[in-house]
Amino acid sequence: MKKYKEILLFSGGLDSFIAWHYLGHPPVLFLDAKQSYVKKEFGTVKYFAKKLKMNLIIDNTLDLLKWEKENYYIPYRNVFFAMIASLYAEKVYLVGIKGDSVDDNNSEITKVMSSFLENFNSGQKIEITSPFYNMTKSEIVKWYLDQKLPIDDLKRSRSCYDKNSKTQCGECGSCFRRWIAFENNGIKEKYDKNPWDWKELENYRIRMEKGLYDKSRSKETIQVLKKYGK
Repeated sequence: MKKYKEILLFSGGLDSFIAWHYLGHPPVLFLDAKQSYVKKEFGTVKYFAKKLKMNLIIDNTLDLLKWEKENYYIPYRNVFFAMIASLYAEKVYLVGIKGDSVDDNNSEITKVMSSFLENFNSGQKIEITSPFYNMTKSEIVKWYLDQKLPIDDLKRSRSCYDKNSKTQCGECGSCFRRWIAFENNGIKEKYDKNPWDWKELENYRIRMEKGLYDKSRSKETIQVLKKYGK
């Protein structure tokens, strides 16, 4: 099996799509872990790989569907992904952004992952990291637009977890955060349901008021919600 110097975990979502451009087009790894929305992700990945001539590697080693929660969360998913990806490259980009509250994808936990994996690689250096830990989702979208890259490609990325939605459902947390980032950059797109009517919005607001999210992330969210009278 070919070993790469670096590899990007690629889902076809907004963050990993922008990261591919930001990092100068590294090889990308798609992990088919049998998640409920895998066909939607894979379809997007194949579309971009063909259109942009990506160096795409597909791995179907994992089967994590039985552990997927009702809200699509899979415990330790990114830990499993990092382990598999580290077999392909010594530097793995597991794309997280500033303000991420995911337990298995933030700037501190990826350092722990790196150290953990090195223990099983005969001292070989393994680095799990992200290029966006100091940038919010709105800021990475702004970076993309500043490069004069195609907005249609950005919209073709898929951040939604709902397997039944062909585009963006507007009813999951991922769609909501995408909508906020797009609105902050003047981009409009269609959703199956209005993201500003998301059923978890009130709980999200409570968490922001308690300071459970990064300040910049909360500020960017609130300014968009005010535009919609929320």
